[in-house]
Amino acid sequence: MSDPCIVGRLGGEKATGVYIHIDGTPAAMLPRLGQLLARDGTETVLTTLARRHYGWAYLWPELDEGDAETNLDLPLYKGTVIPGYGFSYTIGPLVHRFTLDKARTHPLIGWAYFIDAAGGDIHWWDTRPGAPDTAHVATVWGRA
Repeated sequence: MSDPCIVGRLGGEKATGVYIHIDGTPAAMLPRLGQLLARDGTETVLTTLARRHYGWAYLWPELDEGDAETNLDLPLYKGTVIPGYGFSYTIGPLVHRFTLDKARTHPLIGWAYFIDAAGGDIHWWDTRPGAPDTAHVATVWGRA
């Protein structure tokens, strides 16, 4: 099961996120986002994720090219490993401007994560059919 999600910048009605195909559940995504935010800071993480207009197969900070092609069977002709972030597609449909409403109606997307650029908190929603429309907030890193 792939468990797709979107991750992006919190911004009211204009909040948009980029598609991530695998491991989008809160149990997998919140620790990975926390690790990235603590290491690189909010702006770098948001910019790096949003820059990949074809989306991501994996958001996995420890992923390397050997894992991508050998262990995960990701064809390198369809994407590239972004060191410290994961495997990003370089071909395919543009999937970088998903809003929360679009995520809720998309047949594959199960979760949406929007990062508050000012504070680093992650506001997330379960977008699967029948899930409540309420947001959850996770503070995954401390500001110095």
